Amino acid sequence: MPRQMALFLLVCILTLFANPACAQEKGGKPPRPIATFTTGWTYLWADQGANYRANLNGWFVKPAVNLPRGYSVFFSSTNYYGKNAKGSVNSHGFTSGLVKEVLSRPKIKLTIFAEAGDVRASSAGTITNELLFASGVGVAIPIRRWVSLSVTPAEYVFLYPKGDWRNDYNAKVGLSFPIGYR
Repeated sequence: MPRQMALFLLVCILTLFANPACAQEKGGKPPRPIATFTTGWTYLWADQGANYRANLNGWFVKPAVNLPRGYSVFFSSTNYYGKNAKGSVNSHGFTSGLVKEVLSRPKIKLTIFAEAGDVRASSAGTITNELLFASGVGVAIPIRRWVSLSVTPAEYVFLYPKGDWRNDYNAKVGLSFPIGYR
């Protein structure tokens, strides 16, 4: 019996991309996409130092590769634009991180994530590169098989420009598109 089970598993592994039925998760769930591409609008309540905050808006793109057991790795490029007390602000963030599905249901998928990277900020002619750490929760709501609504209602962003700690709040809403299926 163990030999037959090993042979069956080997056949499923070899035909993983050709036969999605073997790739179904427990409970007859549909196969997971190999990757996703998410894009949309983002809002940042940005700490500018000296007890001053600015409201910045922008856009983001986030390709992700799904891993086993509900994990994903991603790269994110986020751009913000707005004004502060010194003038216009232009900020570009480049991060990568890890996502874990914590509650996955057919109609809603709740995730937690952590990421780190670099932010290049330009304000009043001064350009700085800032270390970034962020963590938060996300929700994906399938609309159709080929698109989901992706919402990040709460993301804490920690920046460290020139030895000055900054605490920001970020929110995102966008569309997520699956790429390939297992």
